Amino acid sequence: MSKKQKRKSGAKKPTSAPPGRQDAAGLLSQSIGHLRLGKIDLGIQAATKALKAANTAALLEAARQVLAEVHFRAALSIEDQPKRLEHLNSALQHQPDAPRLRFYRGVTLWQMGNLASARAELDIVDSLEPDRPGIAYLHQLAQLANGQPWDKHRLSPAEANTLELVQGLIQGQPQAQILPLLQEPLVGRSAQIWESLIELRTVHSTESTVLLNTAIQKSVRRPVYRILEYYLGVAALRQNNPEKARLTWLSVKNGGLSTPWLDGNLTMLLREQAFALAQEGRWGDVAKIADGRPSASHDGTLDELLALAFYHLGYDAAQQGAWFKATQQWRQANILKPSRQLSQNLALAEEALENWSEAAEAWREMARRRPRKTDHPDYLTDAQVSAIWSRAAGCYQRLGMVDEVVTCLKNGLKYVPQDITLRLKLVDVLMDFERDEAAQNELERILEIEPQNVKALICLGTLYDERGDRDTMPIWRRVLAVNPQNVEAKEALADKYLDQAVLKIPTDLLGFIKNRIKHEPIKILEAGLQELPEHPKLLLEMGRYYREAGKLEQATNTLLRAFRAGSSLPEIVGSVLHELLHMKKDETVRELIPQARQISNLLPAFWIDQGQSLLVCELDEAWLITFFDEALALLSLPYVADSKAGLFLQIYQVLYESDKKHLVEQFTQRIIDEVPTSGAIEFLDAHHAYFEKHDAKQALGHIRKAIQAARRVNDKGVLQQAAAIENLLSNPAGFNDLFLNLDIENLLPDIFSRKTRKGR
Repeated sequence: MSKKQKRKSGAKKPTSAPPGRQDAAGLLSQSIGHLRLGKIDLGIQAATKALKAANTAALLEAARQVLAEVHFRAALSIEDQPKRLEHLNSALQHQPDAPRLRFYRGVTLWQMGNLASARAELDIVDSLEPDRPGIAYLHQLAQLANGQPWDKHRLSPAEANTLELVQGLIQGQPQAQILPLLQEPLVGRSAQIWESLIELRTVHSTESTVLLNTAIQKSVRRPVYRILEYYLGVAALRQNNPEKARLTWLSVKNGGLSTPWLDGNLTMLLREQAFALAQEGRWGDVAKIADGRPSASHDGTLDELLALAFYHLGYDAAQQGAWFKATQQWRQANILKPSRQLSQNLALAEEALENWSEAAEAWREMARRRPRKTDHPDYLTDAQVSAIWSRAAGCYQRLGMVDEVVTCLKNGLKYVPQDITLRLKLVDVLMDFERDEAAQNELERILEIEPQNVKALICLGTLYDERGDRDTMPIWRRVLAVNPQNVEAKEALADKYLDQAVLKIPTDLLGFIKNRIKHEPIKILEAGLQELPEHPKLLLEMGRYYREAGKLEQATNTLLRAFRAGSSLPEIVGSVLHELLHMKKDETVRELIPQARQISNLLPAFWIDQGQSLLVCELDEAWLITFFDEALALLSLPYVADSKAGLFLQIYQVLYESDKKHLVEQFTQRIIDEVPTSGAIEFLDAHHAYFEKHDAKQALGHIRKAIQAARRVNDKGVLQQAAAIENLLSNPAGFNDLFLNLDIENLLPDIFSRKTRKGR
């Protein structure tokens, strides 16, 4: 819109009050609106926001007044006394000198049985608002309830007479002394309440029940008739009817009355009931008592009875293998009466359910609750306490909570600092989570305690080797000094000699010659063989150096020693065969092949790798057929899961990568002749479409046909390879992202071929 159009439109800039002021005022208006509709929670939220947004003294004061009011209304709207008290406390934070709030807080505290605090609040109200109707009477009643002297000054005759009557009842004055007060003016509409309370002091009297029922019928205020109903329960108990008393008090409790004496009486009856049921072994019925128990009551005897019931119910469930039910019961028991034995049972049950975090916490609780005095029958030794912490660590370890695992293991070590097994367990955890420095510290502590500990030495050597900042040969020698047959130490020490012998060839020839003189690899390897006689890796490397130096006889003899020493190791046998072919020792290779066949669980991949290495090093191709036939011969063995067609495809890909067209044609024909229905032909069609025609769509079609054919004859070898390629070809988006900006020629071999092995 142009400036001219804007002027013609007559649009005016909106005007507004400062944002803070507008927000606070609007929020206060919202709060009052919610209050009128009885939406107390929304009113509190809006007024709280208004208080934060207020930016003037007037708005701040208004927000405080509204917040105090909404909290006051919230207090009046609920019967739950603790929650009512919370709202009154919140209201007083904003209006601390409001007599009305202090008054209701005092009444609430009184109802909750906190008479001292209630009297303090009423003292404040009396000082702030002495002319408030009834405050003097209530104030003196609080004095009387607290056992303090009270004063008739400022009380009406009815109020003074009522307090005299209350004092007589509290102090147990004779009936003849109290009854005349009933003829005097009293607070309230009827004297029947007081008559019933006086009569209630007579043991086994039924008249009190009649009087109380009459008073209840005439009472219109809920708090009053609930209190009268409470006394009906007292009357029932006086008449030796505890069940009626219990039911009456439960009804009153559910109706909203909550006082310490009601809770105390209910708990007393429940305790007696639980004790009677426990004597009969009715643990299920004892446990049901927990549902009717006052939530605020805390009775040690009842807690113990209920906990015992849940313990027995959990034990019965565990005996039947019902661990979930057992856990539920023991959790209830643990809340009521925690103990070491209960924590142990709970830990075992949680483990059975694989609740590892809960199980760990239960083990820790067991350790915390154990008896500390040595003469206690359940005293645990340091080793037992350590075992508990170790058990907790095991639970945390299942969750991968490494910090908790370490903490628990360290706690266990505080009790058994010389326990090598536990320290090694801590080392394993630290190394698993790459906390190398902490692991090193623990290993050094172990070796201080036990210098020849083989596992600690191996772990420390491995740690140093991974970091590459220390010479670990002395450590591996220490291991072999303790255990000369330790394979791990032998291999690690051999690798260290190999590292020293391997030449780092520099770019300039002069540097290479100097480096070779400096290293003297043959001497290094000979020193290694002095320490590790006939080690196949060292012999193999020495044979290679002899070959490279043109010392063929020495190379042959050394390689044959390596073959004999490592005849069960495919990597040694394969390397020896390859080195001998480099020296054109064909006859020697033929003599060794039958021995190579004896390697346990030898796989076809061994021989295919031999062929691939031969092609990489451009050695005599005549050996290819021999190696590939050896691979195919292994198909008759039960542990080989491949198929003839699958091996043919692997061989085909090796030959294709090496650009041996005549051999590719030869094996293509063998596939057509020997495995025509396996799906391998369709696989080759896919290979051709992808590599030669660069048509991924056509290749995908052929691969799917290969999968169908392989499934028909259950050729697992073809199926496995084809399925992997089908997955790549059918997800072009991911495929393109993975190989973005690569040309097709570089891309294609990575799909169909295995990683090419580099030869020497």
